[in-house]
Amino acid sequence: MNCFEAVSLLLCCFCIPSLSQSVIRPQFGSMSDAKIASIPDFVLPQIYGDRNAHPLPGVVNHESDAASKPYMPPTNWSIDGWSCANASAVSFTYDYAVQSLLGITTASSGSVPLYTYNYTYHFLDNGDQATGGDGWMYVEAFDILKATGCPTSTDFGGFDGGIDQTNAWMSGYDKYYKAMKVRLDQYYKIDPNAAGADEMIKQIVYDFADGSPAGSFLTFQANAEAMPTTTINGRKTFTSLGGGGGHALTICGYDDSFQGGSWLVQSGWGDGDYWCPYTLLHGKSAWYDNPLNNAFVMFCRVKINYSPKVTFKIGLTHNQRNKICLMTGVANAPNAASPTTTMDYAGAFNFSGGSLPLCGSGKSSTIEIGLDLTDLLSTVTVSQPTFFLKIISKGGTGQVNSLALENYGGGAAQEATSTQTNVPIVTGTTLMAITMPPTRIAADDPKANHSSRESSLVASYDSRLKTVRFRVPGNPGRAVQLHIADLRGNSIATITGNAACASWDLRRRSIVGRGAYIATVNDGPARTYTTKFYIE
Repeated sequence: MNCFEAVSLLLCCFCIPSLSQSVIRPQFGSMSDAKIASIPDFVLPQIYGDRNAHPLPGVVNHESDAASKPYMPPTNWSIDGWSCANASAVSFTYDYAVQSLLGITTASSGSVPLYTYNYTYHFLDNGDQATGGDGWMYVEAFDILKATGCPTSTDFGGFDGGIDQTNAWMSGYDKYYKAMKVRLDQYYKIDPNAAGADEMIKQIVYDFADGSPAGSFLTFQANAEAMPTTTINGRKTFTSLGGGGGHALTICGYDDSFQGGSWLVQSGWGDGDYWCPYTLLHGKSAWYDNPLNNAFVMFCRVKINYSPKVTFKIGLTHNQRNKICLMTGVANAPNAASPTTTMDYAGAFNFSGGSLPLCGSGKSSTIEIGLDLTDLLSTVTVSQPTFFLKIISKGGTGQVNSLALENYGGGAAQEATSTQTNVPIVTGTTLMAITMPPTRIAADDPKANHSSRESSLVASYDSRLKTVRFRVPGNPGRAVQLHIADLRGNSIATITGNAACASWDLRRRSIVGRGAYIATVNDGPARTYTTKFYIE
Protein backbone atom coordinates (compact mmCIF):
# COMPACT_ATOMS: atom_id res chain seq x y z
CA MET A 1 0.00 0.00 0.00
CA ASN A 2 1.44 3.41 -0.92
CA CYS A 3 1.20 6.50 1.25
CA PHE A 4 -1.68 7.92 -0.81
CA GLU A 5 -3.73 4.77 -0.25
CA ALA A 6 -2.99 4.90 3.45
CA VAL A 7 -4.57 8.34 3.68
CA SER A 8 -7.59 7.26 1.65
CA LEU A 9 -8.21 4.13 3.66
CA LEU A 10 -7.18 5.09 7.17
CA LEU A 11 -8.53 8.60 7.36
CA CYS A 12 -10.71 9.63 4.49
CA CYS A 13 -13.35 6.92 4.34
CA PHE A 14 -16.91 8.09 4.82
CA CYS A 15 -18.20 6.57 8.04
CA ILE A 16 -21.07 4.10 7.88
CA PRO A 17 -23.65 5.04 10.51
CA SER A 18 -24.48 2.64 13.31
CA LEU A 19 -28.12 2.35 14.24
CA SER A 20 -29.19 2.10 17.84
CA GLN A 21 -31.67 -0.55 18.84
CA SER A 22 -34.00 1.27 21.23
CA VAL A 23 -31.05 2.54 23.26
CA ILE A 24 -32.36 5.24 25.57
CA ARG A 25 -29.77 7.73 26.70
CA PRO A 26 -29.11 7.60 30.46
CA GLN A 27 -29.42 10.99 32.10
CA PHE A 28 -26.62 12.53 34.14
CA GLY A 29 -24.66 9.28 34.39
CA SER A 30 -21.07 8.24 33.87
CA MET A 31 -19.86 7.55 30.37
CA SER A 32 -19.33 3.83 30.05
CA ASP A 33 -16.08 2.20 29.06
CA ALA A 34 -17.88 0.94 25.94
CA LYS A 35 -18.81 4.52 24.99
CA ILE A 36 -15.25 5.71 25.47
CA ALA A 37 -13.94 2.81 23.41
CA SER A 38 -16.45 3.58 20.62
CA ILE A 39 -14.88 6.99 20.00
CA PRO A 40 -12.18 6.43 17.36
CA ASP A 41 -8.60 7.16 18.36
CA PHE A 42 -7.05 9.46 15.80
CA VAL A 43 -4.12 7.89 13.92
CA LEU A 44 -1.74 10.14 12.03
CA PRO A 45 -1.79 9.08 8.34
CA GLN A 46 1.40 7.45 7.11
CA ILE A 47 1.99 10.20 4.56
CA TYR A 48 3.04 12.54 7.39
CA GLY A 49 5.86 10.20 8.38
CA ASP A 50 8.00 12.01 5.81
CA ARG A 51 8.57 15.37 7.49
CA ASN A 52 10.86 16.53 4.70
CA ALA A 53 7.91 16.37 2.29
CA HIS A 54 5.30 17.40 4.86
CA PRO A 55 6.93 19.66 7.45
CA LEU A 56 4.99 21.17 10.32
CA PRO A 57 5.42 24.93 10.68
CA GLY A 58 6.67 26.20 14.01
CA VAL A 59 3.70 28.55 14.47
CA VAL A 60 0.03 28.31 13.48
CA ASN A 61 -2.45 30.95 14.59
CA HIS A 62 -5.93 30.71 13.08
CA GLU A 63 -6.73 34.20 14.34
CA SER A 64 -4.09 35.72 12.09
CA ASP A 65 -3.09 33.21 9.37
CA ALA A 66 -4.31 34.35 5.96
CA ALA A 67 -5.72 30.95 4.95
CA SER A 68 -7.74 30.44 8.12
CA LYS A 69 -8.55 33.84 9.61
CA PRO A 70 -11.64 34.33 7.36
CA TYR A 71 -13.32 31.31 9.00
CA MET A 72 -12.38 32.09 12.60
CA PRO A 73 -15.61 32.45 14.64
CA PRO A 74 -15.99 35.68 16.61
CA THR A 75 -14.61 35.41 20.15
CA ASN A 76 -16.03 38.46 21.93
CA TRP A 77 -18.86 36.53 23.60
CA SER A 78 -19.06 34.67 26.88
CA ILE A 79 -20.63 31.34 27.73
CA ASP A 80 -23.91 31.24 29.62
CA GLY A 81 -24.41 28.84 32.52
CA TRP A 82 -22.46 25.58 32.60
CA SER A 83 -22.29 25.46 28.85
CA CYS A 84 -18.54 25.64 28.20
CA ALA A 85 -18.29 22.15 26.67
CA ASN A 86 -21.10 22.85 24.22
CA ALA A 87 -19.63 26.29 23.48
CA SER A 88 -16.22 24.80 22.67
CA ALA A 89 -17.60 21.81 20.74
CA VAL A 90 -20.28 23.65 18.75
CA SER A 91 -19.54 27.36 18.44
CA PHE A 92 -15.78 26.93 18.05
CA THR A 93 -14.70 23.47 16.86
CA TYR A 94 -17.74 22.44 14.79
CA ASP A 95 -18.47 26.01 13.64
CA TYR A 96 -14.94 26.39 12.26
CA ALA A 97 -15.09 22.98 10.57
CA VAL A 98 -18.32 23.90 8.75
CA GLN A 99 -17.30 27.43 7.79
CA SER A 100 -13.92 26.36 6.41
CA LEU A 101 -15.44 23.37 4.58
CA LEU A 102 -18.20 25.42 2.95
CA GLY A 103 -16.13 28.56 2.46
CA ILE A 104 -18.38 30.68 4.71
CA THR A 105 -16.39 33.60 6.03
CA THR A 106 -16.89 35.19 9.41
CA ALA A 107 -17.83 38.43 7.68
CA SER A 108 -20.74 36.72 5.91
CA SER A 109 -21.84 34.75 8.99
CA GLY A 110 -22.27 37.79 11.22
CA SER A 111 -20.87 39.24 14.43
CA VAL A 112 -21.46 36.05 16.44
CA PRO A 113 -20.58 32.42 15.64
CA LEU A 114 -22.60 30.99 12.78
CA TYR A 115 -23.74 28.05 14.91
CA THR A 116 -25.07 28.43 18.43
CA TYR A 117 -24.10 26.10 21.24
CA ASN A 118 -27.50 26.73 22.82
CA TYR A 119 -29.11 24.35 20.31
CA THR A 120 -27.35 21.35 21.86
CA TYR A 121 -27.08 22.80 25.36
CA HIS A 122 -30.82 23.24 25.73
CA PHE A 123 -31.32 19.54 25.03
CA LEU A 124 -28.89 18.74 27.84
CA ASP A 125 -29.20 21.36 30.59
CA ASN A 126 -32.22 19.78 32.33
CA GLY A 127 -34.29 22.90 31.78
CA ASP A 128 -32.05 25.12 33.89
CA GLN A 129 -29.49 27.21 32.03
CA ALA A 130 -27.39 27.70 35.14
CA THR A 131 -27.04 24.15 36.48
CA GLY A 132 -25.67 22.35 33.45
CA GLY A 133 -27.18 18.89 33.68
CA ASP A 134 -25.36 16.92 30.98
CA GLY A 135 -24.49 20.13 29.14
CA TRP A 136 -20.87 20.17 30.32
CA MET A 137 -20.05 17.15 28.15
CA TYR A 138 -18.77 17.87 24.65
CA VAL A 139 -19.23 14.20 23.77
CA GLU A 140 -22.99 14.66 24.23
CA ALA A 141 -22.91 17.77 22.03
CA PHE A 142 -20.96 15.96 19.28
CA ASP A 143 -23.43 13.06 19.38
CA ILE A 144 -26.36 15.42 18.81
CA LEU A 145 -24.52 17.08 15.90
CA LYS A 146 -23.98 13.63 14.36
CA ALA A 147 -27.69 12.86 14.61
CA THR A 148 -29.28 16.18 13.64
CA GLY A 149 -26.69 18.69 12.50
CA CYS A 150 -27.01 22.21 13.87
CA PRO A 151 -29.14 25.22 12.92
CA THR A 152 -27.55 28.58 12.34
CA SER A 153 -27.77 31.12 15.12
CA THR A 154 -30.29 33.04 13.02
CA ASP A 155 -32.54 30.03 12.44
CA PHE A 156 -32.38 29.08 16.11
CA GLY A 157 -33.64 32.51 17.06
CA GLY A 158 -30.47 34.13 18.30
CA PHE A 159 -26.98 33.08 19.34
CA ASP A 160 -26.98 33.94 23.03
CA GLY A 161 -29.11 31.94 25.47
CA GLY A 162 -30.37 35.04 27.22
CA ILE A 163 -33.83 35.48 28.71
CA ASP A 164 -35.75 35.29 25.44
CA GLN A 165 -34.16 31.99 24.38
CA THR A 166 -33.76 30.32 27.78
CA ASN A 167 -34.20 26.58 27.30
CA ALA A 168 -35.64 27.14 23.83
CA TRP A 169 -36.16 24.27 21.42
CA MET A 170 -36.41 25.31 17.79
CA SER A 171 -39.66 24.96 15.83
CA GLY A 172 -39.94 24.78 12.04
CA TYR A 173 -39.27 21.83 9.73
CA ASP A 174 -37.33 23.87 7.17
CA LYS A 175 -34.84 24.93 9.86
CA TYR A 176 -34.26 21.33 10.93
CA TYR A 177 -33.87 20.25 7.30
CA LYS A 178 -31.18 22.89 6.70
CA ALA A 179 -29.40 21.74 9.86
CA MET A 180 -29.36 18.12 8.63
CA LYS A 181 -27.19 19.16 5.68
CA VAL A 182 -24.30 19.95 8.03
CA ARG A 183 -24.44 16.83 10.16
CA LEU A 184 -21.22 15.93 11.89
CA ASP A 185 -19.64 12.84 10.32
CA GLN A 186 -17.35 11.63 13.10
CA TYR A 187 -15.36 12.89 16.04
CA TYR A 188 -12.02 11.55 17.26
CA LYS A 189 -10.08 11.47 20.50
CA ILE A 190 -6.38 11.95 21.22
CA ASP A 191 -4.86 11.00 24.56
CA PRO A 192 -2.51 13.94 25.27
CA ASN A 193 -0.30 11.66 27.37
CA ALA A 194 0.34 9.25 24.49
CA ALA A 195 3.56 9.27 22.51
CA GLY A 196 3.33 11.62 19.54
CA ALA A 197 0.16 13.31 20.81
CA ASP A 198 1.54 16.84 20.41
CA GLU A 199 2.48 16.08 16.80
CA MET A 200 -1.01 14.74 16.06
CA ILE A 201 -2.70 17.77 17.61
CA LYS A 202 -0.45 20.16 15.69
CA GLN A 203 -1.18 18.35 12.42
CA ILE A 204 -4.94 18.72 12.97
CA VAL A 205 -4.49 22.41 13.80
CA TYR A 206 -2.29 22.98 10.74
CA ASP A 207 -4.06 21.14 7.90
CA PHE A 208 -6.73 18.88 9.44
CA ALA A 209 -4.41 15.95 8.60
CA ASP A 210 -5.88 15.89 5.10
CA GLY A 211 -4.27 18.89 3.43
CA SER A 212 -7.06 21.35 4.16
CA PRO A 213 -5.45 24.81 4.02
CA ALA A 214 -7.54 26.18 6.90
CA GLY A 215 -6.71 23.41 9.38
CA SER A 216 -9.01 22.82 12.33
CA PHE A 217 -9.76 23.36 16.02
CA LEU A 218 -9.75 20.87 18.90
CA THR A 219 -11.52 20.91 22.25
CA PHE A 220 -10.36 19.68 25.64
CA GLN A 221 -11.60 19.75 29.21
CA ALA A 222 -9.40 20.23 32.25
CA ASN A 223 -9.27 21.44 35.83
CA ALA A 224 -9.98 25.13 35.55
CA GLU A 225 -10.87 26.36 39.03
CA ALA A 226 -8.77 29.45 39.74
CA MET A 227 -6.30 28.64 36.96
CA PRO A 228 -3.14 30.66 37.69
CA THR A 229 -2.10 32.93 34.82
CA THR A 230 0.67 35.40 34.13
CA THR A 231 1.58 37.67 31.23
CA ILE A 232 4.76 36.78 29.33
CA ASN A 233 5.86 38.97 26.43
CA GLY A 234 2.35 40.39 26.25
CA ARG A 235 0.69 36.94 26.18
CA LYS A 236 -1.73 35.74 28.86
CA THR A 237 -0.35 32.35 29.85
CA PHE A 238 -1.53 29.55 32.09
CA THR A 239 1.20 28.67 34.57
CA SER A 240 -0.71 25.60 35.77
CA LEU A 241 -4.21 24.22 35.64
CA GLY A 242 -6.56 24.54 38.58
CA GLY A 243 -7.19 22.32 41.56
CA GLY A 244 -10.78 21.45 40.74
CA GLY A 245 -13.80 22.31 38.68
CA GLY A 246 -14.04 21.60 34.99
CA HIS A 247 -13.82 23.86 32.00
CA ALA A 248 -13.66 23.20 28.26
CA LEU A 249 -11.27 25.19 26.11
CA THR A 250 -10.54 25.28 22.38
CA ILE A 251 -7.14 24.87 20.74
CA CYS A 252 -6.91 27.16 17.70
CA GLY A 253 -3.16 27.48 17.20
CA TYR A 254 0.29 26.74 18.59
CA ASP A 255 3.78 28.19 18.91
CA ASP A 256 6.71 25.81 19.31
CA SER A 257 9.02 28.61 20.46
CA PHE A 258 6.89 30.09 23.26
CA GLN A 259 7.50 28.63 26.73
CA GLY A 260 8.97 25.48 25.23
CA GLY A 261 5.86 25.07 23.07
CA SER A 262 2.34 26.30 23.83
CA TRP A 263 -1.20 25.92 22.56
CA LEU A 264 -3.22 29.00 21.65
CA VAL A 265 -6.60 28.53 23.32
CA GLN A 266 -9.95 30.25 23.54
CA SER A 267 -11.55 30.08 26.96
CA GLY A 268 -15.16 30.90 26.05
CA TRP A 269 -15.06 33.74 28.54
CA GLY A 270 -14.90 36.40 25.85
CA ASP A 271 -11.63 37.77 27.23
CA GLY A 272 -9.24 37.04 24.39
CA ASP A 273 -6.45 34.54 23.87
CA TYR A 274 -4.61 32.39 26.39
CA TRP A 275 -1.49 30.31 25.93
CA CYS A 276 -1.19 26.88 27.50
CA PRO A 277 2.21 25.12 27.57
CA TYR A 278 2.18 21.67 25.96
CA THR A 279 3.47 20.16 29.20
CA LEU A 280 0.35 21.16 31.16
CA LEU A 281 -1.69 18.65 29.18
CA HIS A 282 0.78 15.79 29.61
CA GLY A 283 -0.08 14.88 33.19
CA LYS A 284 -3.32 13.15 34.11
CA SER A 285 -3.33 15.02 37.41
CA ALA A 286 -3.81 18.24 35.49
CA TRP A 287 -6.98 17.03 33.85
CA TYR A 288 -10.49 17.31 35.11
CA ASP A 289 -10.76 14.06 37.03
CA ASN A 290 -14.42 13.27 36.50
CA PRO A 291 -16.41 10.03 36.31
CA LEU A 292 -16.78 10.48 32.54
CA ASN A 293 -13.05 10.04 31.96
CA ASN A 294 -13.21 12.97 29.57
CA ALA A 295 -9.45 13.54 29.59
CA PHE A 296 -9.06 13.62 25.82
CA VAL A 297 -8.44 16.22 23.18
CA MET A 298 -11.13 15.86 20.50
CA PHE A 299 -11.94 17.20 17.06
CA CYS A 300 -14.69 16.54 14.51
CA ARG A 301 -15.24 16.19 10.78
CA VAL A 302 -18.42 17.26 8.98
CA LYS A 303 -20.19 15.29 6.24
CA ILE A 304 -19.17 16.52 2.79
CA ASN A 305 -21.87 17.49 0.26
CA TYR A 306 -24.51 15.73 2.36
CA SER A 307 -28.25 15.97 1.68
CA PRO A 308 -30.91 13.93 3.48
CA LYS A 309 -32.68 11.32 1.36
CA VAL A 310 -35.76 10.68 3.52
CA THR A 311 -37.04 12.62 6.54
CA PHE A 312 -40.00 12.96 8.87
CA LYS A 313 -41.89 16.22 9.35
CA ILE A 314 -43.55 16.02 12.76
CA GLY A 315 -46.12 18.26 14.43
CA LEU A 316 -46.10 17.54 18.17
CA THR A 317 -47.70 18.84 21.36
CA HIS A 318 -46.59 17.93 24.88
CA ASN A 319 -46.49 19.66 28.26
CA GLN A 320 -43.39 17.95 29.73
CA ARG A 321 -40.64 17.40 27.23
CA ASN A 322 -38.41 15.45 29.62
CA LYS A 323 -41.06 12.75 29.79
CA ILE A 324 -40.78 11.68 26.14
CA CYS A 325 -38.18 10.21 23.81
CA LEU A 326 -38.51 10.43 20.02
CA MET A 327 -37.19 7.57 17.91
CA THR A 328 -37.64 6.42 14.33
CA GLY A 329 -37.57 3.03 12.68
CA VAL A 330 -38.15 1.01 9.53
CA ALA A 331 -39.48 -2.38 8.45
CA ASN A 332 -38.92 -4.06 5.08
CA ALA A 333 -42.59 -4.53 4.23
CA PRO A 334 -45.52 -2.32 3.23
CA ASN A 335 -47.99 -1.63 6.03
CA ALA A 336 -45.80 -3.33 8.63
CA ALA A 337 -47.05 -3.29 12.20
CA SER A 338 -43.73 -2.52 13.94
CA PRO A 339 -40.17 -1.56 13.06
CA THR A 340 -37.37 -4.09 12.80
CA THR A 341 -34.66 -1.43 13.10
CA THR A 342 -34.83 1.70 15.23
CA MET A 343 -32.61 4.62 16.07
CA ASP A 344 -32.67 7.55 18.46
CA TYR A 345 -31.16 11.02 18.07
CA ALA A 346 -28.61 11.00 20.87
CA GLY A 347 -29.44 13.64 23.50
CA ALA A 348 -31.96 15.41 21.24
CA PHE A 349 -35.63 14.80 22.12
CA ASN A 350 -34.51 12.08 24.54
CA PHE A 351 -36.12 12.58 27.97
CA SER A 352 -34.32 15.89 28.01
CA GLY A 353 -34.75 19.62 28.51
CA GLY A 354 -36.49 19.62 31.87
CA SER A 355 -40.15 19.58 32.84
CA LEU A 356 -41.13 22.32 30.39
CA PRO A 357 -43.35 22.76 27.34
CA LEU A 358 -41.72 21.58 24.12
CA CYS A 359 -40.59 25.05 23.02
CA GLY A 360 -39.24 26.05 26.43
CA SER A 361 -40.06 28.01 29.54
CA GLY A 362 -43.15 30.17 29.04
CA LYS A 363 -43.38 29.09 25.41
CA SER A 364 -45.62 26.89 23.31
CA SER A 365 -46.28 23.22 23.98
CA THR A 366 -46.57 22.68 20.21
CA ILE A 367 -43.53 22.27 18.00
CA GLU A 368 -42.75 21.29 14.39
CA ILE A 369 -39.51 19.36 13.92
CA GLY A 370 -37.68 17.33 11.29
CA LEU A 371 -35.81 14.06 11.82
CA ASP A 372 -33.41 12.56 9.29
CA LEU A 373 -34.25 8.94 8.33
CA THR A 374 -31.44 8.53 5.81
CA ASP A 375 -29.32 6.29 8.05
CA LEU A 376 -32.18 3.77 8.12
CA LEU A 377 -31.90 3.30 4.35
CA SER A 378 -28.82 1.12 4.83
CA THR A 379 -31.18 -1.61 6.09
CA VAL A 380 -33.87 -1.20 3.39
CA THR A 381 -34.16 -4.07 0.89
CA VAL A 382 -37.66 -3.49 -0.56
CA SER A 383 -39.22 -0.81 -2.75
CA GLN A 384 -41.96 0.10 -0.24
CA PRO A 385 -40.58 0.02 3.28
CA THR A 386 -42.61 1.29 6.21
CA PHE A 387 -41.11 4.08 8.31
CA PHE A 388 -42.11 4.58 11.94
CA LEU A 389 -42.23 7.36 14.49
CA LYS A 390 -41.80 5.78 17.91
CA ILE A 391 -42.48 7.82 21.05
CA ILE A 392 -41.68 6.42 24.47
CA SER A 393 -43.46 8.32 27.24
CA LYS A 394 -43.03 8.35 31.02
CA GLY A 395 -46.01 10.65 31.62
CA GLY A 396 -47.42 14.07 30.90
CA THR A 397 -49.99 14.80 28.22
CA GLY A 398 -49.59 15.36 24.52
CA GLN A 399 -50.35 14.23 20.99
CA VAL A 400 -48.86 13.85 17.52
CA ASN A 401 -50.69 16.49 15.53
CA SER A 402 -49.35 15.45 12.13
CA LEU A 403 -46.76 13.23 10.50
CA ALA A 404 -45.37 13.39 6.94
CA LEU A 405 -42.68 11.43 5.12
CA GLU A 406 -40.47 13.58 2.87
CA ASN A 407 -38.67 11.67 0.09
CA TYR A 408 -35.93 13.63 -1.69
CA GLY A 409 -34.90 10.75 -3.96
CA GLY A 410 -36.03 12.54 -7.09
CA GLY A 411 -34.62 15.93 -6.12
CA ALA A 412 -37.68 17.90 -5.01
CA ALA A 413 -39.42 16.47 -1.96
CA GLN A 414 -42.25 14.00 -2.48
CA GLU A 415 -44.50 14.09 0.56
CA ALA A 416 -46.60 11.26 1.94
CA THR A 417 -48.86 12.34 4.80
CA SER A 418 -50.26 10.10 7.50
CA THR A 419 -54.05 9.90 7.56
CA GLN A 420 -53.82 9.83 11.36
CA THR A 421 -53.88 13.19 13.11
CA ASN A 422 -54.03 14.28 16.74
CA VAL A 423 -52.87 10.87 17.93
CA PRO A 424 -52.64 10.80 21.77
CA ILE A 425 -49.23 10.05 23.27
CA VAL A 426 -49.81 7.32 25.84
CA THR A 427 -47.61 6.31 28.73
CA GLY A 428 -45.42 3.58 27.29
CA THR A 429 -45.01 3.39 23.50
CA THR A 430 -46.87 5.25 20.76
CA LEU A 431 -46.24 4.15 17.16
CA MET A 432 -47.19 5.88 13.93
CA ALA A 433 -46.28 4.54 10.49
CA ILE A 434 -46.12 5.64 6.86
CA THR A 435 -45.41 3.23 4.02
CA MET A 436 -43.20 4.63 1.31
CA PRO A 437 -45.29 5.25 -1.84
CA PRO A 438 -44.13 3.37 -4.96
CA THR A 439 -41.56 5.99 -5.97
CA ARG A 440 -37.82 5.78 -6.31
CA ILE A 441 -35.77 5.95 -3.13
CA ALA A 442 -32.31 7.48 -3.34
CA ALA A 443 -30.50 4.44 -1.99
CA ASP A 444 -27.90 4.85 0.72
CA ASP A 445 -26.21 1.48 0.38
CA PRO A 446 -23.02 1.79 2.45
CA LYS A 447 -21.07 -0.24 -0.09
CA ALA A 448 -22.24 2.06 -2.87
CA ASN A 449 -21.93 5.41 -1.15
CA HIS A 450 -18.98 5.07 1.17
CA SER A 451 -15.33 4.42 0.49
CA SER A 452 -14.18 0.96 1.58
CA ARG A 453 -11.50 -1.58 0.83
CA GLU A 454 -14.02 -4.09 -0.51
CA SER A 455 -16.05 -2.16 -3.04
CA SER A 456 -16.53 1.44 -4.04
CA LEU A 457 -14.93 4.13 -6.13
CA VAL A 458 -11.16 3.67 -5.77
CA ALA A 459 -8.60 6.36 -6.58
CA SER A 460 -4.85 5.89 -6.91
CA TYR A 461 -2.37 8.71 -7.44
CA ASP A 462 0.70 8.11 -9.61
CA SER A 463 3.14 10.84 -8.52
CA ARG A 464 5.55 9.95 -11.36
CA LEU A 465 2.95 10.44 -14.11
CA LYS A 466 1.04 13.12 -12.17
CA THR A 467 -2.19 11.20 -12.80
CA VAL A 468 -5.07 10.06 -10.62
CA ARG A 469 -6.66 6.82 -11.82
CA PHE A 470 -10.17 5.79 -10.84
CA ARG A 471 -11.81 2.37 -10.72
CA VAL A 472 -15.61 2.22 -10.45
CA PRO A 473 -17.39 -0.95 -9.23
CA GLY A 474 -19.30 -3.06 -11.75
CA ASN A 475 -18.88 -3.65 -15.48
CA PRO A 476 -15.42 -2.25 -16.37
CA GLY A 477 -16.36 -1.45 -19.96
CA ARG A 478 -19.19 0.99 -19.35
CA ALA A 479 -18.79 4.74 -19.80
CA VAL A 480 -18.55 6.88 -16.66
CA GLN A 481 -18.28 10.56 -15.85
CA LEU A 482 -16.56 11.65 -12.66
CA HIS A 483 -16.84 15.04 -10.99
CA ILE A 484 -13.88 16.35 -8.98
CA ALA A 485 -14.38 18.97 -6.27
CA ASP A 486 -12.34 20.44 -3.45
CA LEU A 487 -13.33 20.06 0.19
CA ARG A 488 -15.52 23.16 0.04
CA GLY A 489 -17.56 21.76 -2.85
CA ASN A 490 -16.00 23.93 -5.55
CA SER A 491 -16.04 22.13 -8.89
CA ILE A 492 -12.51 21.40 -10.15
CA ALA A 493 -12.91 19.07 -13.13
CA THR A 494 -15.16 16.60 -14.95
CA ILE A 495 -13.52 13.36 -16.10
CA THR A 496 -14.90 10.97 -18.71
CA GLY A 497 -13.72 7.44 -19.40
CA ASN A 498 -14.72 3.87 -18.68
CA ALA A 499 -15.16 2.22 -15.31
CA ALA A 500 -11.81 0.46 -15.48
CA CYS A 501 -9.51 3.29 -16.52
CA ALA A 502 -10.94 6.77 -16.00
CA SER A 503 -7.98 9.01 -15.25
CA TRP A 504 -7.26 12.62 -14.33
CA ASP A 505 -4.10 14.02 -15.94
CA LEU A 506 -2.64 16.73 -13.72
CA ARG A 507 0.33 17.65 -15.89
CA ARG A 508 -1.57 20.46 -17.63
CA ARG A 509 -3.63 21.46 -14.60
CA SER A 510 -1.43 23.91 -12.73
CA ILE A 511 -4.43 25.13 -10.75
CA VAL A 512 -4.49 21.87 -8.79
CA GLY A 513 -2.35 21.97 -5.65
CA ARG A 514 -1.44 19.63 -2.83
CA GLY A 515 -4.38 18.63 -0.71
CA ALA A 516 -7.54 16.56 -0.44
CA TYR A 517 -10.23 16.27 -3.13
CA ILE A 518 -13.58 14.56 -3.59
CA ALA A 519 -14.46 12.40 -6.62
CA THR A 520 -18.09 11.52 -7.33
CA VAL A 521 -19.67 9.37 -10.05
CA ASN A 522 -23.42 8.93 -10.51
CA ASP A 523 -23.94 5.33 -11.59
CA GLY A 524 -27.53 4.96 -12.72
CA PRO A 525 -30.63 6.43 -11.12
CA ALA A 526 -30.07 5.34 -7.53
CA ARG A 527 -26.33 4.93 -6.82
CA THR A 528 -23.67 7.50 -6.18
CA TYR A 529 -20.07 6.51 -5.54
CA THR A 530 -17.83 8.93 -3.68
CA THR A 531 -14.24 8.87 -2.48
CA LYS A 532 -11.81 11.32 -0.93
CA PHE A 533 -8.22 11.29 -2.17
CA TYR A 534 -5.01 13.16 -1.56
CA ILE A 535 -2.58 14.75 -4.02
CA GLU A 536 0.96 15.23 -2.81
